[in-house]
Amino acid sequence: MTIDIDETKVKQNEFSLWAGWTLATAFGLLIGYLPLAFLVGWIDLGIARVIVPIITGVLLGLAQWLVLRPFVTQARDWILHHAVGWVVGFTLGMFVVQLLSKTPVGMLFGYICFGLIVALFQFPILRREIPHLTTWILANIIGWTFGAYLSQLAAGIFFQNVLPTRFMSVLVSVGITGLVAGAFTALALIWIVRQPDRLAK
Repeated sequence: MTIDIDETKVKQNEFSLWAGWTLATAFGLLIGYLPLAFLVGWIDLGIARVIVPIITGVLLGLAQWLVLRPFVTQARDWILHHAVGWVVGFTLGMFVVQLLSKTPVGMLFGYICFGLIVALFQFPILRREIPHLTTWILANIIGWTFGAYLSQLAAGIFFQNVLPTRFMSVLVSVGITGLVAGAFTALALIWIVRQPDRLAK
């Protein structure tokens, strides 16, 4: 099953969809990652690296779906059939980032892989609306990669003369990453919806 997005509703509310998707992406990331700031020292770091991406994937998928829901005309069995795919994609992507982020080149490659994985797992849900998969892949790769590096730059500026708490560090890095990634993918989603539907097979 695919979802069918109402192009007329999107055209009439493009800014609200863009803003809602952008904020939902940042909010989903934050509520998934911020608890880690309080749990460090209480649970094993290895366990946290497994649990946090899964929880974040669920919350982020739900937050984005709540934004997208008013614009969808057919959406039965969404949670059962498709949200799991989004969670798996996000979780796998985060594991790749954690695995490769020990060097600058590895970090760059990790975020590129993350964007690619997330886009590929979302494609089965959006394939009716996406005339060319390349657009969605590029938006995810650019959005998540640029967001990650911009968040590091911002953290360096904000905390140049102070030692941030773990809470503030997560708030800035994860929040900015989510806002940038959400903004890029929301623009891509709106552009994609403007194109003629590709019939689902």
